[in-house]
Amino acid sequence: MNKLKKLTFGIFSVLLLSACGTIKPEAPDIIVEEDYVISEPDISSIKVPLKINLTPYFKATDESLDYTFEGEEQNCSGVSFKYRFARKPIEFKGVGDKLLFDVDGKYSLWLNYCPSCTDLFSSEPYCVTARIYASCGVNEPMRKIHVGYETKIGVTKNYSLRSNTKLRTVEAKSPCKITVFEYDATETLKEEVSNVLRDLEKDIDKEINSVSLKAEIEETWKLLHEPTDLAGYGFLELNPQSISVSEIKYIGNQAEIDVILKANPKVLSQPSGTPIKPLPYLSDFEDRDGFDITTDIYSNYDSLSSVLTRDLKGLKLDLKGKEVIFGDISIHGAQNKMVSIQLDFTGSKKGTIYLIGTPVFDAEAQHISFPDLEFDVKTKSALLKSAKWLFDKKVTTLIRESAAMDLEPYLEELKKTMNESLNIDLDDGIRMSGNVEQVKINSIQPLENQLHIRLNSLGKLGIEMM
Repeated sequence: MNKLKKLTFGIFSVLLLSACGTIKPEAPDIIVEEDYVISEPDISSIKVPLKINLTPYFKATDESLDYTFEGEEQNCSGVSFKYRFARKPIEFKGVGDKLLFDVDGKYSLWLNYCPSCTDLFSSEPYCVTARIYASCGVNEPMRKIHVGYETKIGVTKNYSLRSNTKLRTVEAKSPCKITVFEYDATETLKEEVSNVLRDLEKDIDKEINSVSLKAEIEETWKLLHEPTDLAGYGFLELNPQSISVSEIKYIGNQAEIDVILKANPKVLSQPSGTPIKPLPYLSDFEDRDGFDITTDIYSNYDSLSSVLTRDLKGLKLDLKGKEVIFGDISIHGAQNKMVSIQLDFTGSKKGTIYLIGTPVFDAEAQHISFPDLEFDVKTKSALLKSAKWLFDKKVTTLIRESAAMDLEPYLEELKKTMNESLNIDLDDGIRMSGNVEQVKINSIQPLENQLHIRLNSLGKLGIEMM
């Protein structure tokens, strides 16, 4: 055999041996005939206790009101008076469904007294004797007085505050007695001051009603639309639909409002880019406890492929004296309700085989398995022709066992990740805190390019605006 023939024979032999050692059947035909209709999930309800520090609003209200008030009443006969009232800063305190605010003040009083008047010889009445003049809190310490209001504040459909303010108490802490004509002006002063302070009720309500929470609520609304990165599990989009609020309860300088969000949350492989829905008007409030969220998760097969590859890659299997070493494993969508598994291998031979199976989900046990997993038709044909020994139940049994998964550990990890994502600063002065108590899968359905998983989670959530 000359050199050329030897070279040709050698190349031919290498190619022949190589071809005999490699198994590459055609991939299964991806025939998707989906009859699976994804039902609309129940709308999720999320109760968010919202805590608002009212100190800035109290300060603005206090600074907007006058610090001094003056009034007078002039009579020809009897007592005439003029007064001046100066207040200290208003002290606000919330109790139950009412907001109490009290203010201490001081007053001065100028009086004059005429026992009798006549209009004889005059077009206007005049005092028949010399008037007696006196004062209280003038050129001496001003007399002390205490005033208290109460108001009930609600929220309008458009997130403005509405209030109803009433004068609660007027208490003269130091009397104003005019000894020169034995006259106690305290009650008269209280009555006059009360009339002025009642007029202030409208001014107070006007200032409170001018306060709108819409900017803060709208900012929170926008933040709730932003996708939350679940660190490898995809992106959570709450998709809030409506909002309602309870009556306001007060504790000190803090207002507490229960906010109910109606949402349609989803977990996607990538953010959807869905435009933010404008902040709607407030809906009627119906109380509930915590949150009960049903989430549709659309996950590609990469994560499941990674789990199988991690568990099986490098595994050696002895089949009738021949060795199979598992390589990468990837999962694809296949025929209706089934998935296709691609397995690369080396060893006595190398190549790729395909298996198909129907995932079976046990909702009570939170467990998924592939009990009918078997070689694809084209893989069977290829193995029967060139590697019948590889057509062994050990392969399918091993992959079935590895593909069967207890999902509880993954759900616990997901719950931990969700808890971390829910306890963050949303923005300056806005803190979100939450606790996921339970995460449970309701159903799993394979689709052409991804898995549809319907997940339910229970827990509590809160937002504090400082």
